[in-house]
Amino acid sequence: MLRSYRFILLFLLFTSSLAGQTLDISITRGTDLDFTFNTIQKYINGVIVANATEFLIESSAQWDLYVGTQTNTPGQWDLLTSYASAGSNIIPVSILEIRAASPAGTSQQAAFVPLQDISNPVYLIGSGADDLLTTTGVGTNAPGDPVNDAFTHRFRIDYRLVPGMNYTPGVYSLTVVFTLAEDL
Repeated sequence: MLRSYRFILLFLLFTSSLAGQTLDISITRGTDLDFTFNTIQKYINGVIVANATEFLIESSAQWDLYVGTQTNTPGQWDLLTSYASAGSNIIPVSILEIRAASPAGTSQQAAFVPLQDISNPVYLIGSGADDLLTTTGVGTNAPGDPVNDAFTHRFRIDYRLVPGMNYTPGVYSLTVVFTLAEDL
């Protein structure tokens, strides 16, 4: 019997800075994504949505960029509707993976990486610590904007979702939170 899963992603963008600094993240594509699994191959191999989200960074200060999920129960997808009672409805957010790319290859996450709750985020640029200013290459976090620095201040996100066959058929959702913060 073929199970039907539907996964819905919603997005939030958040900026954090000290007075007098400009930090702005704007999403230009891919605000809501919908993954539908209706073949055995999709359950086993997953579904990749390439270049699903694009966002731009503008900053007058050194910055960090990180991502995590937000759900009612941290670390688990929210169940909206169940179609059956077989399987588990406790699905870890880690079945959703992202790959971030900028034209200059500055993301620290060039391969697919599983998402985690926002309390333990995945850093795309920088870290939780005070980082050195990086003006070129992987981890570039120099002040700039997407017009003058299009290769380092524009990101495209690919998503891969691999649910497997052990979960309760239904509709699940989570919110993906991208945060731009001044590197302190």
